[in-house]
Amino acid sequence: MARFSEIADEIEGRIQKGRYRPGEKIPSVRKLAAEFSCAKPTVQRAFARLKADGFIENKVGSGSYVRFPERIGRTGEVYDFSTDYLSESFFPVDRMRTIFDRLFSRQGAHAIAAPPVAGDPELILHLGRYYRLPTDRMLVLSGAQQGLDLAAKVFAARISEAALFEDPTYPGAVTLFRAKHFVPMEEDGPKLSALRRMLKDGIRLFYVMPSVHNPTGVSYSREKKEAVVDLVKRFGVILIEDDYQSEFVSSAAPRFVDLLPGQTLYIKSLAQATASGLRIGFMVVPESLFEKFRYAKYSADVVSAGLLQKFFSAFIRDGAYGEHLSTVRSRIARRKKRLLTLLSRYRELSIPGAQSGCSLWVECKRPLKIQSPPWTTGDHFSFSPSFRHCFRISFMNLDDDRFAEGLNYLRSVLDTALG
Repeated sequence: MARFSEIADEIEGRIQKGRYRPGEKIPSVRKLAAEFSCAKPTVQRAFARLKADGFIENKVGSGSYVRFPERIGRTGEVYDFSTDYLSESFFPVDRMRTIFDRLFSRQGAHAIAAPPVAGDPELILHLGRYYRLPTDRMLVLSGAQQGLDLAAKVFAARISEAALFEDPTYPGAVTLFRAKHFVPMEEDGPKLSALRRMLKDGIRLFYVMPSVHNPTGVSYSREKKEAVVDLVKRFGVILIEDDYQSEFVSSAAPRFVDLLPGQTLYIKSLAQATASGLRIGFMVVPESLFEKFRYAKYSADVVSAGLLQKFFSAFIRDGAYGEHLSTVRSRIARRKKRLLTLLSRYRELSIPGAQSGCSLWVECKRPLKIQSPPWTTGDHFSFSPSFRHCFRISFMNLDDDRFAEGLNYLRSVLDTALG
């Protein structure tokens, strides 16, 4: 007669080998008790351990199923294709160590002194040169989300009624601004007829992600940008341009901050191009609004991390930032090719538009019945039912070994869901 631990080990082995695949119902307690020549309570104890270890889950009135977990087994291996930050394993930590050693040897305690409210002057200078932006209207931030927080504070009056968003879009902005108004996206930007109609109804702000749009990965065409500029100029609307991942677009196109600087708030996260823990970003504000934003920042947190600002200043000045981005672009191209090869196996899936960046926006012809998918589902980015069959796979948050293993896991998930 088998012990409960032996039964649990055997079922766990079957799951690991793919005999019982994610989302699949496993045999009932009665059948397994017969198979292992034991009493039903022994199998139930085995099920309890498997559930505690994250291998199975119960569905009331249906039975026990193999989980679609974020963790496979008890080793803590994570195959997370939902996070759109870069893996910290890509970051050149040796260069980082050298820069910090140099900072402290040269500046001592002054390396941790607080910078001015607007930001470290040297960092602002290097950011302006690298990103070809004016420095007299720049504020250094604790990440791009702070830029959105400041915009919400400055434009507080009835902001949910006055702000317009792309559909789909970044959910953090939707939550912050309590978004009510959306314009549908096409493969080269917003639908102009809908945008024109909505701007007539008292919209004051238009939140856009024109370069590597999140989540669809498409970028606005030059023609669509110029048409948007004409419309927002006519109606006096302020653009909030969230530069998501323009470093990973093959061809640089004029930004809204270049085409319409007097009506564009430009927000940029450096964490998106380096590592999630390096919480530094910046924004460029129209001259007429700069003092309001500077005061709003001062009242929010006085200054952003001074030591990190000094680090990024040297990182950019020494050319290490450009080298890092070049390496990441090569990794993106290789991984994207492998992921596209995997997804092409499934006729129900398609990749719309010319996509850039660290994620792929995938459309599915039918709903995928997966309880805990390893990607981000379309309903995170839109209230519209039309995106419920879509999902975003982000493929740069894993180190190289886990990415290779993660592709096998994705294949097992898709085989089960679409098989």
